[in-house]
Amino acid sequence: MTDILSFSRLSRRAILRASTLAAALAAPISTPAIVYAQEKRRLPKPIVAGLNSKIGDPSYESIAKIGGILRDKYNIESDIQVQPSSTLGTDMQQLEAVQMGYIDITSNTTAQFASMSDAFAFIDLPYAIPSWDVFVRIVASDLWKSQVVKFESKLPLKVLPPVGAGGFRLLWNNKRETPTPAAVNGLKFRTTSSPFDVALVRGWGGNATPMAWTETYNALANGVVDGIHVQPIWTYGFNMFEVLKFATAVQAIFAVQFQVLNKATWESFSPDIQRDFMAAAQEAADQANAMDRASEGSFTEKLKAKGMKIYVPSEAEMAQWRKPGQDLWDSIGKNVEPGVIRALLALR
Repeated sequence: MTDILSFSRLSRRAILRASTLAAALAAPISTPAIVYAQEKRRLPKPIVAGLNSKIGDPSYESIAKIGGILRDKYNIESDIQVQPSSTLGTDMQQLEAVQMGYIDITSNTTAQFASMSDAFAFIDLPYAIPSWDVFVRIVASDLWKSQVVKFESKLPLKVLPPVGAGGFRLLWNNKRETPTPAAVNGLKFRTTSSPFDVALVRGWGGNATPMAWTETYNALANGVVDGIHVQPIWTYGFNMFEVLKFATAVQAIFAVQFQVLNKATWESFSPDIQRDFMAAAQEAADQANAMDRASEGSFTEKLKAKGMKIYVPSEAEMAQWRKPGQDLWDSIGKNVEPGVIRALLALR
């Protein structure tokens, strides 16, 4: 309730004022112009996006590029103001704010949406997505489209095209190397609030502590937690290498950044603008995914250059990591609809 009240005290005008300077400093890179013989159109109001990623991060660019594509390809003028790095609130505050209409767009990993809807819980099943190619197939599939309908039927949100969030998470800590789950025993890990995220860490022998991403650095520095399960790009971009030392490439979770638009904002667009806005969002997401896929390995190397030790398990050791994750498919994973599981497996 505190989070909701903190946003209720903010006027939309105040948020727009706060967004203007950052929007000017971080204008999206436009695509080559294509001339259309049509009257110039315009979004009916300024759009405020509150994101948890930094400027230049693919999940930031997937939203920041939309305005330039609308202008250059569809002759639509827009004022899309993108606030990075959780400057408009914590993960959950921004998720609440977009539902209330205080901001128009936000994004976060599918795990953070778990308390709002179980439509995309299948993405958070450990080892559900084994590669980038499978991710691309899933988000273009009828399975994804059907779950979008389920999600939108219960929430005041419009789902935008998703992006990867840095590929596979690494299991980080600042205490010791963890070649197998036996070495995890007793370590404390920051997690999201997703039941799968919490259960997976516990299955590996760790103690799970759900907390906001914005609180994580200080929690690691102060010993509140010992580690995180996070992608290389986020570990590097938020300087987590300053408070971490060891990682294991467990390959359990391929993080997906889920992007949403306030439903009332969407409904304020005319049908032709809705069509072109979604096409622009898809093109921006495609560009961001290409950027993300190409950079996953480079961020791992950057972390190694900072002195981070990243362990790659043998196949026998990987079997030990996989078992607790696969066991979750038969425990809390049983709440995922069987038809969804069958469709997911058919795409792998």
